[in-house]
Amino acid sequence: MENPIQRYLVDAIAAEKSFETQLRGFAAEATFASAKTAFATHADETRQQYELLTARLKALGGEPSTLKSALAHLFNVAPKAAQVGHEDEERTTQDLMMAYAVENAEIAMYESLIIAAEAVSDPETIELAKQIQSQEKETAGKVWKLIPPAASQAYLKVSASVDGKDVLIRYLQDAEAAERNFEDALASFSKMGDQPEVQSLLAGMSAKAKTQHERLERRINSLGGSRSVAKSFLAHMLAFTPVSAQLGHAASEKNTQHLMITFAAASAEMAMYESLAAAAETAGDQETVQLARELQTEEKQDHSLAWDHLGRSARAAVTLVRHGVGD
Repeated sequence: MENPIQRYLVDAIAAEKSFETQLRGFAAEATFASAKTAFATHADETRQQYELLTARLKALGGEPSTLKSALAHLFNVAPKAAQVGHEDEERTTQDLMMAYAVENAEIAMYESLIIAAEAVSDPETIELAKQIQSQEKETAGKVWKLIPPAASQAYLKVSASVDGKDVLIRYLQDAEAAERNFEDALASFSKMGDQPEVQSLLAGMSAKAKTQHERLERRINSLGGSRSVAKSFLAHMLAFTPVSAQLGHAASEKNTQHLMITFAAASAEMAMYESLAAAAETAGDQETVQLARELQTEEKQDHSLAWDHLGRSARAAVTLVRHGVGD
Protein backbone atom coordinates (compact mmCIF):
# COMPACT_ATOMS: atom_id res chain seq x y z
CA MET A 1 0.00 0.00 0.00
CA GLU A 2 1.87 3.05 -1.23
CA ASN A 3 -0.66 5.44 0.31
CA PRO A 4 -2.13 4.33 3.66
CA ILE A 5 -4.07 7.57 4.20
CA GLN A 6 -7.43 6.12 3.19
CA ARG A 7 -7.21 3.42 5.87
CA TYR A 8 -6.10 5.97 8.48
CA LEU A 9 -9.08 8.16 7.58
CA VAL A 10 -11.44 5.19 7.77
CA ASP A 11 -10.20 4.50 11.32
CA ALA A 12 -10.61 8.15 12.33
CA ILE A 13 -14.14 8.32 10.90
CA ALA A 14 -15.16 5.18 12.81
CA ALA A 15 -13.70 6.62 16.02
CA GLU A 16 -15.45 9.98 15.66
CA LYS A 17 -18.79 8.36 14.85
CA SER A 18 -18.54 6.18 17.95
CA PHE A 19 -17.56 9.10 20.17
CA GLU A 20 -20.43 11.26 18.94
CA THR A 21 -22.84 8.58 20.12
CA GLN A 22 -21.12 8.41 23.50
CA LEU A 23 -21.15 12.18 23.96
CA ARG A 24 -24.87 12.41 23.29
CA GLY A 25 -25.41 9.73 25.92
CA PHE A 26 -23.19 11.57 28.38
CA ALA A 27 -25.10 14.81 27.79
CA ALA A 28 -28.46 13.11 28.33
CA GLU A 29 -27.51 11.69 31.73
CA ALA A 30 -25.30 14.53 33.06
CA THR A 31 -26.43 16.15 36.33
CA PHE A 32 -23.71 18.81 36.37
CA ALA A 33 -24.96 21.65 34.14
CA SER A 34 -21.53 22.68 32.82
CA ALA A 35 -20.75 19.06 31.93
CA LYS A 36 -24.08 18.65 30.11
CA THR A 37 -23.33 21.73 28.01
CA ALA A 38 -19.77 20.62 27.28
CA PHE A 39 -20.87 17.14 26.19
CA ALA A 40 -23.63 18.44 23.92
CA THR A 41 -21.43 21.11 22.33
CA HIS A 42 -18.63 18.70 21.59
CA ALA A 43 -21.06 16.11 20.20
CA ASP A 44 -22.08 18.66 17.58
CA GLU A 45 -18.43 19.48 16.87
CA THR A 46 -17.62 15.77 16.60
CA ARG A 47 -20.38 15.37 14.02
CA GLN A 48 -18.82 18.14 11.94
CA GLN A 49 -15.42 16.46 12.23
CA TYR A 50 -16.91 13.16 11.08
CA GLU A 51 -18.41 14.88 8.04
CA LEU A 52 -15.15 16.64 7.14
CA LEU A 53 -13.18 13.41 7.42
CA THR A 54 -15.73 11.56 5.30
CA ALA A 55 -15.56 14.24 2.62
CA ARG A 56 -11.76 13.99 2.57
CA LEU A 57 -11.87 10.20 2.31
CA LYS A 58 -14.31 10.37 -0.61
CA ALA A 59 -12.11 12.97 -2.32
CA LEU A 60 -9.33 10.37 -2.21
CA GLY A 61 -11.61 7.74 -3.73
CA GLY A 62 -12.45 5.87 -0.54
CA GLU A 63 -15.62 5.05 1.41
CA PRO A 64 -16.25 4.77 5.17
CA SER A 65 -16.27 1.25 6.61
CA THR A 66 -18.86 -0.38 8.85
CA LEU A 67 -16.04 -2.07 10.79
CA LYS A 68 -14.90 -0.58 14.09
CA SER A 69 -11.28 0.53 14.37
CA ALA A 70 -9.13 -0.09 17.46
CA LEU A 71 -9.85 3.40 18.76
CA ALA A 72 -13.55 3.12 17.94
CA HIS A 73 -13.65 0.14 20.29
CA LEU A 74 -11.92 2.21 22.95
CA PHE A 75 -14.42 5.00 22.41
CA ASN A 76 -17.26 2.65 23.30
CA VAL A 77 -15.65 2.88 26.75
CA ALA A 78 -16.99 1.03 29.76
CA PRO A 79 -20.23 -0.92 29.76
CA LYS A 80 -23.02 0.78 31.68
CA ALA A 81 -23.20 -2.27 33.94
CA ALA A 82 -19.91 -1.14 35.48
CA GLN A 83 -21.62 2.07 36.66
CA VAL A 84 -24.48 0.31 38.46
CA GLY A 85 -24.56 1.27 42.13
CA HIS A 86 -23.20 4.76 41.49
CA GLU A 87 -25.23 7.92 41.98
CA ASP A 88 -26.05 10.10 38.98
CA GLU A 89 -23.49 12.68 40.10
CA GLU A 90 -20.80 10.00 40.22
CA ARG A 91 -21.68 8.80 36.74
CA THR A 92 -21.31 12.35 35.43
CA THR A 93 -17.82 12.51 36.96
CA GLN A 94 -16.97 9.15 35.41
CA ASP A 95 -18.21 10.33 32.02
CA LEU A 96 -15.95 13.38 32.31
CA MET A 97 -12.97 11.12 33.04
CA MET A 98 -13.76 8.96 30.03
CA ALA A 99 -14.31 11.98 27.80
CA TYR A 100 -10.92 13.38 28.83
CA ALA A 101 -9.30 10.05 27.95
CA VAL A 102 -11.02 9.95 24.57
CA GLU A 103 -9.99 13.52 23.74
CA ASN A 104 -6.40 12.51 24.39
CA ALA A 105 -6.80 9.37 22.29
CA GLU A 106 -8.00 11.56 19.44
CA ILE A 107 -5.09 13.98 19.87
CA ALA A 108 -2.75 11.00 19.46
CA MET A 109 -4.78 9.58 16.57
CA TYR A 110 -4.53 12.83 14.62
CA GLU A 111 -0.82 13.10 15.34
CA SER A 112 -0.39 9.72 13.69
CA LEU A 113 -2.56 10.82 10.75
CA ILE A 114 -0.52 14.02 10.33
CA ILE A 115 2.71 12.02 10.23
CA ALA A 116 1.29 9.57 7.69
CA ALA A 117 0.00 12.42 5.51
CA GLU A 118 3.39 14.13 5.65
CA ALA A 119 5.04 10.90 4.48
CA VAL A 120 2.89 10.84 1.33
CA SER A 121 2.88 14.62 0.78
CA ASP A 122 -0.87 15.11 1.33
CA PRO A 123 -1.23 18.77 2.48
CA GLU A 124 -5.05 18.74 2.50
CA THR A 125 -5.17 15.85 4.95
CA ILE A 126 -2.40 17.41 7.06
CA GLU A 127 -4.36 20.68 7.34
CA LEU A 128 -7.60 18.88 8.22
CA ALA A 129 -5.93 16.66 10.84
CA LYS A 130 -4.22 19.65 12.48
CA GLN A 131 -7.49 21.59 12.53
CA ILE A 132 -9.36 18.75 14.27
CA GLN A 133 -6.47 18.01 16.62
CA SER A 134 -6.50 21.64 17.76
CA GLN A 135 -10.20 21.34 18.55
CA GLU A 136 -9.59 18.15 20.56
CA LYS A 137 -6.86 19.85 22.62
CA GLU A 138 -9.16 22.76 23.42
CA THR A 139 -11.99 20.44 24.46
CA ALA A 140 -9.66 18.31 26.62
CA GLY A 141 -8.69 21.43 28.55
CA LYS A 142 -12.34 22.35 29.12
CA VAL A 143 -13.23 18.84 30.30
CA TRP A 144 -10.27 18.72 32.70
CA LYS A 145 -11.47 21.86 34.51
CA LEU A 146 -14.88 20.28 35.11
CA ILE A 147 -13.59 17.15 36.85
CA PRO A 148 -12.74 18.54 40.34
CA PRO A 149 -16.04 20.40 40.96
CA ALA A 150 -18.03 17.45 39.61
CA ALA A 151 -16.12 15.01 41.84
CA SER A 152 -16.60 17.19 44.93
CA GLN A 153 -20.30 17.55 44.21
CA ALA A 154 -20.64 13.78 43.76
CA TYR A 155 -18.82 13.04 47.02
CA LEU A 156 -21.03 15.46 48.96
CA LYS A 157 -24.19 13.92 47.48
CA VAL A 158 -23.18 10.33 48.25
CA SER A 159 -21.65 10.98 51.68
CA ALA A 160 -24.91 12.59 52.80
CA SER A 161 -26.38 9.10 53.10
CA VAL A 162 -23.28 6.85 53.29
CA ASP A 163 -20.27 7.07 55.61
CA GLY A 164 -17.70 9.27 53.86
CA LYS A 165 -14.88 6.84 54.61
CA ASP A 166 -16.76 4.05 52.84
CA VAL A 167 -17.21 6.30 49.81
CA LEU A 168 -13.46 6.96 49.61
CA ILE A 169 -12.72 3.25 50.04
CA ARG A 170 -14.94 2.55 47.04
CA TYR A 171 -13.14 5.18 44.96
CA LEU A 172 -9.79 3.71 45.98
CA GLN A 173 -11.05 0.24 45.05
CA ASP A 174 -12.03 1.54 41.61
CA ALA A 175 -8.56 3.02 41.12
CA GLU A 176 -6.83 -0.15 42.30
CA ALA A 177 -8.87 -2.29 39.90
CA ALA A 178 -8.02 0.08 37.04
CA GLU A 179 -4.30 -0.12 37.78
CA ARG A 180 -4.41 -3.92 37.85
CA ASN A 181 -6.02 -3.94 34.42
CA PHE A 182 -3.50 -1.41 33.17
CA GLU A 183 -0.63 -3.58 34.39
CA ASP A 184 -1.99 -6.62 32.53
CA ALA A 185 -2.79 -4.72 29.33
CA LEU A 186 0.63 -3.07 29.18
CA ALA A 187 2.36 -6.38 29.77
CA SER A 188 0.39 -7.84 26.86
CA PHE A 189 1.19 -4.86 24.63
CA SER A 190 4.90 -5.20 25.41
CA LYS A 191 4.92 -8.61 23.70
CA MET A 192 3.30 -7.38 20.46
CA GLY A 193 4.55 -5.49 17.43
CA ASP A 194 8.08 -5.17 16.09
CA GLN A 195 9.47 -2.02 17.72
CA PRO A 196 11.75 -3.09 20.63
CA GLU A 197 11.99 0.44 22.03
CA VAL A 198 8.20 0.68 22.35
CA GLN A 199 7.94 -2.84 23.76
CA SER A 200 10.53 -2.03 26.43
CA LEU A 201 8.75 1.22 27.33
CA LEU A 202 5.41 -0.55 27.79
CA ALA A 203 6.98 -3.31 29.88
CA GLY A 204 8.43 -0.66 32.20
CA MET A 205 5.04 1.05 32.50
CA SER A 206 3.46 -2.29 33.38
CA ALA A 207 5.94 -2.76 36.23
CA LYS A 208 5.15 0.76 37.47
CA ALA A 209 1.40 0.03 37.42
CA LYS A 210 2.06 -2.95 39.71
CA THR A 211 3.63 -0.71 42.35
CA GLN A 212 0.71 1.70 41.98
CA HIS A 213 -2.05 -0.82 42.65
CA GLU A 214 -0.02 -2.19 45.57
CA ARG A 215 0.13 1.28 47.16
CA LEU A 216 -3.58 1.78 46.58
CA GLU A 217 -4.33 -1.57 48.22
CA ARG A 218 -2.28 -0.58 51.27
CA ARG A 219 -4.29 2.63 51.60
CA ILE A 220 -7.55 0.68 51.27
CA ASN A 221 -6.41 -1.70 54.01
CA SER A 222 -5.41 1.17 56.29
CA LEU A 223 -8.96 2.56 56.00
CA GLY A 224 -10.42 -0.82 56.98
CA GLY A 225 -11.37 -1.97 53.51
CA SER A 226 -10.11 -4.67 51.14
CA ARG A 227 -9.40 -4.98 47.44
CA SER A 228 -12.51 -5.36 45.30
CA VAL A 229 -12.88 -8.31 42.92
CA ALA A 230 -15.34 -6.35 40.75
CA LYS A 231 -14.17 -4.37 37.71
CA SER A 232 -14.62 -0.63 37.94
CA PHE A 233 -15.76 1.38 34.92
CA LEU A 234 -12.15 2.44 34.21
CA ALA A 235 -10.94 -1.13 34.66
CA HIS A 236 -13.35 -2.08 31.87
CA MET A 237 -12.07 0.78 29.74
CA LEU A 238 -8.44 -0.12 30.43
CA ALA A 239 -9.08 -3.67 29.24
CA PHE A 240 -8.64 -1.92 25.88
CA THR A 241 -9.65 -3.04 22.46
CA PRO A 242 -10.33 -6.46 20.97
CA VAL A 243 -7.38 -7.80 19.00
CA SER A 244 -9.77 -8.33 16.09
CA ALA A 245 -9.93 -4.53 15.66
CA GLN A 246 -6.27 -4.60 14.65
CA LEU A 247 -6.61 -7.19 11.91
CA GLY A 248 -5.18 -5.91 8.63
CA HIS A 249 -2.65 -3.70 10.38
CA ALA A 250 1.09 -4.24 10.19
CA ALA A 251 3.05 -5.17 13.34
CA SER A 252 4.66 -1.74 13.47
CA GLU A 253 1.24 -0.07 13.23
CA LYS A 254 0.11 -2.09 16.24
CA ASN A 255 2.94 -0.57 18.29
CA THR A 256 1.73 2.89 17.27
CA GLN A 257 -1.86 1.99 18.19
CA HIS A 258 -0.68 0.70 21.56
CA LEU A 259 1.07 4.01 22.21
CA MET A 260 -2.13 5.90 21.32
CA ILE A 261 -4.14 3.75 23.70
CA THR A 262 -1.48 4.04 26.43
CA PHE A 263 -1.50 7.82 25.99
CA ALA A 264 -5.28 7.78 26.41
CA ALA A 265 -5.17 5.38 29.37
CA ALA A 266 -2.60 7.51 31.18
CA SER A 267 -4.96 10.44 30.58
CA ALA A 268 -7.85 8.44 32.06
CA GLU A 269 -5.81 7.70 35.14
CA MET A 270 -4.66 11.32 35.47
CA ALA A 271 -8.36 12.25 35.46
CA MET A 272 -9.18 9.43 37.88
CA TYR A 273 -6.62 10.70 40.38
CA GLU A 274 -7.81 14.29 39.89
CA SER A 275 -11.28 13.10 40.86
CA LEU A 276 -9.97 11.07 43.81
CA ALA A 277 -7.90 13.99 45.09
CA ALA A 278 -10.89 16.35 44.85
CA ALA A 279 -13.15 13.91 46.73
CA ALA A 280 -10.52 13.24 49.40
CA GLU A 281 -9.90 16.97 49.78
CA THR A 282 -13.62 17.51 50.31
CA ALA A 283 -13.59 14.70 52.89
CA GLY A 284 -10.56 16.15 54.68
CA ASP A 285 -8.47 13.00 54.05
CA GLN A 286 -5.05 14.48 53.32
CA GLU A 287 -3.28 11.11 53.25
CA THR A 288 -5.44 9.97 50.34
CA VAL A 289 -4.99 13.37 48.67
CA GLN A 290 -1.21 12.96 48.87
CA LEU A 291 -1.32 9.41 47.46
CA ALA A 292 -3.59 10.51 44.60
CA ARG A 293 -1.24 13.36 43.69
CA GLU A 294 1.83 11.08 43.79
CA LEU A 295 0.18 8.54 41.49
CA GLN A 296 -1.12 11.28 39.22
CA THR A 297 2.42 12.62 38.80
CA GLU A 298 3.56 9.15 37.72
CA GLU A 299 0.72 8.92 35.20
CA LYS A 300 1.72 12.31 33.79
CA GLN A 301 5.21 10.88 33.24
CA ASP A 302 3.76 7.89 31.35
CA HIS A 303 1.57 10.27 29.36
CA SER A 304 4.64 12.29 28.29
CA LEU A 305 6.69 9.19 27.50
CA ALA A 306 3.95 7.71 25.31
CA TRP A 307 3.68 10.99 23.40
CA ASP A 308 7.46 11.26 22.98
CA HIS A 309 7.59 7.79 21.40
CA LEU A 310 4.43 8.17 19.31
CA GLY A 311 5.95 10.28 16.55
CA ARG A 312 8.94 7.99 16.01
CA SER A 313 6.73 4.91 16.07
CA ALA A 314 4.25 6.37 13.57
CA ARG A 315 7.01 7.46 11.16
CA ALA A 316 8.62 4.03 11.28
CA ALA A 317 5.26 2.31 10.79
CA VAL A 318 4.15 4.36 7.80
CA THR A 319 7.54 3.88 6.12
CA LEU A 320 7.30 0.10 6.47
CA VAL A 321 3.65 -0.01 5.35
CA ARG A 322 4.33 2.05 2.25
CA HIS A 323 7.04 -0.39 1.23
CA GLY A 324 5.03 -3.50 2.12
CA VAL A 325 7.30 -4.50 5.02
CA GLY A 326 6.25 -5.90 8.38
CA ASP A 327 2.76 -7.12 7.51
